[in-house]
Amino acid sequence: MKKTISRGDDLYEAGVFEILLQYEVSRSKRYPAPLSLLKIEMTPSAVGKESLQNASSIFAAQINAHIRSVDIPTGSGSRLDLLLPTTDDAGARTICKRLLSIFKNKFSGANHETIAFSLQIGASSHPGGSTLSGEYLNQKAEEALAQSKFKGPHTYILIAK
Repeated sequence: MKKTISRGDDLYEAGVFEILLQYEVSRSKRYPAPLSLLKIEMTPSAVGKESLQNASSIFAAQINAHIRSVDIPTGSGSRLDLLLPTTDDAGARTICKRLLSIFKNKFSGANHETIAFSLQIGASSHPGGSTLSGEYLNQKAEEALAQSKFKGPHTYILIAK
């Protein structure tokens, strides 16, 4: 499930992400196919201030290294949204578990210091068709993220239609 072209720590701009979200929603409505959205919040921890300043870049690079080339990431700072075209609720659960597993490890930061990440993930999934909307995916993913925050670190909640 790895992509063939590395994006490094590049993420889509918010405006571009919205255009791609609406495109994927309209495509999934016309040709019913599942669509999932993840809202990820990370909290980095490291001893050095420089490592903490580079946390967002390390986080984005690790996300990009473990998603498909068709997946669409956006965000800044400690928040990241990830749109998963043609991904049903089982696929969304799989990627949530994979990301939590990856981020249980520590990463090398500045000056060979280690940096750790605590993740909370809210996910929404819809099978496609006429009832799908971008607002639905966003709202349900935000609700799931709030539940994940309530549950604690290294958790995910999925709300599927």
